[in-house]
Amino acid sequence: MEYRDQLKYIKSHQEERRPKKDRRRRKKKRQNPDYMRRQSRGRSRVSDRLLWMIQAAASLFFLVSMAVLGILPKVYMIGAGILLLLLLLFVKSLQKRAARSRKKRSSGKGFSLAVSFLLIVIGFYGLRVNHALDQIAIGDESGGYEKQHMFPVTSRPFNVYISGIDVYGDINQESRSDVNLIATINPNTHKILLTTTPRDYYVKIPGVSGEERDKLTHAGNYGVDTSMATLEQLYDTEIPFYLRVNFTSVEEIVDVMGGIDVESEFAFKTSKAAGEVVEVKKGTNHFNGKQALAFVRERKALAAGDNQRGKNQQALLSALIKKASSPMILFHANKMIGSVAGNADTNLSEAQIKSLVQMQIEKMKGWEIESVAAEGDDSGKRYCYSYKGGPLYVSVPDESSVEEIQKKMKETLRK
Repeated sequence: MEYRDQLKYIKSHQEERRPKKDRRRRKKKRQNPDYMRRQSRGRSRVSDRLLWMIQAAASLFFLVSMAVLGILPKVYMIGAGILLLLLLLFVKSLQKRAARSRKKRSSGKGFSLAVSFLLIVIGFYGLRVNHALDQIAIGDESGGYEKQHMFPVTSRPFNVYISGIDVYGDINQESRSDVNLIATINPNTHKILLTTTPRDYYVKIPGVSGEERDKLTHAGNYGVDTSMATLEQLYDTEIPFYLRVNFTSVEEIVDVMGGIDVESEFAFKTSKAAGEVVEVKKGTNHFNGKQALAFVRERKALAAGDNQRGKNQQALLSALIKKASSPMILFHANKMIGSVAGNADTNLSEAQIKSLVQMQIEKMKGWEIESVAAEGDDSGKRYCYSYKGGPLYVSVPDESSVEEIQKKMKETLRK
């Protein structure tokens, strides 16, 4: 072999051996602890950055959903924004400390994931509550209550007619109103006057009965606006708003709240006709949904009949208001509003409902509740406009009782 060929042979063998040496060198490098640590830190930094971005996106989503819901006061929203920013900075500082340290330190991965998950859950919860409120506030869609929707409910006193119709299921059915309550609300003094009017009260129905009289409950057959006009005329007051509920909503709201504690003036036993047989004791009773409904429907077991039933309805409503005023109700808000949707409606706008909730969250103040009941003589029968088959048992209004209620309403409505 010539000298030139020998050089080529040696050179080719050196090139064949070089990759093997490089592979061995790279293998030794990978087995080096320092090299392994640097690689691990690189991957960790990428995952840390990703988690931090997820947390930032979750924080933004939470703030947007709360803004859409619109029940948190501005101070709370600003506070939430600052807190979320501090949490992001805290996680970032943990990540930087872990990157600089030679020892194994936490970069806050678990904490960041937990915060992100919680913010996303609460955000979706807020959007669901907002959707449920939209279903209840049908007045927004009807377009017939523009004047009422201009009313500043958080700064001026107002009346709300609360009608309980005697049906299950669809709230849009026209039906007799078995529950006729007026809540006179003063947001400035945090006072509520609850006035109950017997379903059999013998009154004129404006725009329907003319000079003839009829039972108040029959006004519900002509629509909720007719019932409101009848009570406005009776008490010489203005009632701009209504809240109409049926039996289904009462049951579900009480159950969502985990039951309700109600004060009863008398001990009595409800009948099957009331929906559930319940042994009601004098004093405090804890009811579930069906029991609460039976309590407010029963009248035959009561010596005062419909008058006492009206007071029982006030007792349940007072208990519901007190429980709903608690901050803990926010944890049940979605289920509670969801259960009411389809089983209740109101001509309060969605914005008005939210402003009232926002006011309650901001002030965290309880309400002073006073209950009064209209009285009458229910010992006889009279002819009613809506029934031509003969006279019916009615309750003839006690004028002094009506005048006393008018006076109390005017006092509560004062600023």
